[in-house]
Amino acid sequence: MTDNNNITQIPPLPEDDMTIFNKIVRYLLDMGVEYGEPQNLLEYQGIAFSALGGIQAISGQKKNGKTWVLTQLMAAILGDDSERVAACLPGLRLQPETKETLGKEPSVLYVDTEMEQLYTVKVARRVHWLCGWDMGNNNDRLRVLWLRTVEDPAEKIDIITSAIKVFKPTVVFIDGVRDLVKDFNDIQESMPLILKLMKIATENNCCIWNVLHMNPRPGNDDESKMRGHLGTELGNKVTDTFASYKKKDNDGNVTFTVKQLDARGKDVPDWSFRITDDAGALGIPRIINTPTGETAEKVKKDDPENIRLWLTEGQRDIEWPATGQEIKTIFRNRGGVTNAAQQQADLMIARNRRFILQQSKTEMEHGQKYPKFVLNDTEILPF
Repeated sequence: MTDNNNITQIPPLPEDDMTIFNKIVRYLLDMGVEYGEPQNLLEYQGIAFSALGGIQAISGQKKNGKTWVLTQLMAAILGDDSERVAACLPGLRLQPETKETLGKEPSVLYVDTEMEQLYTVKVARRVHWLCGWDMGNNNDRLRVLWLRTVEDPAEKIDIITSAIKVFKPTVVFIDGVRDLVKDFNDIQESMPLILKLMKIATENNCCIWNVLHMNPRPGNDDESKMRGHLGTELGNKVTDTFASYKKKDNDGNVTFTVKQLDARGKDVPDWSFRITDDAGALGIPRIINTPTGETAEKVKKDDPENIRLWLTEGQRDIEWPATGQEIKTIFRNRGGVTNAAQQQADLMIARNRRFILQQSKTEMEHGQKYPKFVLNDTEILPF
C-alpha cells in the first residue's frame, strides 16, 4: 500500500465506504511518484528486450527451432563473460547494467513439459558448454524441471510456482506452456493461466518466457498466430513475441531465422543461426549474422593448411595453454588476418581439424575459470 498523502488522505467516509476504499487504495497509482522504466534483461545488436516483471513468448511451427532459441537466450543470460557465448552468439548478450540492478548473478529456471529426459538434459548441457561450465555437474544458476510425466496441468503450475518461490530465478522458460491447460481453446482456462503468469512475474520481478506452437495462415507464415485462445491471450499480454522459422536449401543445409513479431519497445533485428558441431554430437546453435549484418557465408575462411602452418610457425609467439583471443594474434601476425569475423572462422577450423584441443577439467590451473586451448602435438609439430 502506498503511503503517499495524495492518495491516503481523503475526506471522512462512512464506515462501509472506508472499508471499500481500503480494498482499492493499494491499486491506485500516484502521479507524484516517479515510476522507473522496466529493466530489460537482454539485448541483440544493442536493442533491448525481455523486461523483468513481464511475460514473453516464443512461437513457431513444430520442429522449427524454438528450443534452440531458448538455448541461446539462456546461454546469453548465464554466460555473459564466456568466450564461447561471445563467439557463438555475437550481438546477443545480457544487458550490461543487469547485475547491478539485480544485485546478484542472474539465474534461470528451465521447465520442460514435453520432451524425453535425454533431450531435456541435452538442452541444459548445451547451455553448460556455452557458459564454459562442467557438463557433468549441476550449476545452481541453472535449475531444470522435467514435468512430462505430470498429468494434471494444475499440478504442473503448482510445481512451477513452488520452484520460483524456492529458487527465485531471474528468468523462467516454460517449454511449452500449452501443457499447463487441458484445452488451449478454452478461454476459461487460458485467461486465468496468463493472468497468473503475469502476477508471478510482477511479484517476483522475473521474466517468464513461454513456448507455444503457431497456427499457420496459408501463404503468410510470418504473421501466423499462436495456437487457440491460449495463444490469443498470451499474445495480448506479452512484452515480446519472437518466432523461429526453418529453411533448408538445395544442399540440405538448415538455417533458422528468429524474428520479433511484437515488441513494447524498439524492434530487435532478425538473427539467423545454424546447428554446428562446436561441441561435437551435442550440437550448438551458432548465430551466423555478424554485428554488421553480414552472414558467416560471406566471411572468408582460410585454407586449413595455412592455419596449420601459422600455428606451427607462431607457436612460440604466445604462452600455452592459450585463450582463443591469444591464438587469433597468431593468425593476425603470421597470416595477416585482421578481420575479426575471419579470425573467428579460422579459429573454428583449427578446433574442428583438431589442430588445437580444449583443456580437460583436470588440466586447468587452480582458480582458472574457463578451459583454454593447447596445441595437438599429433597435428602441430615443435618448431
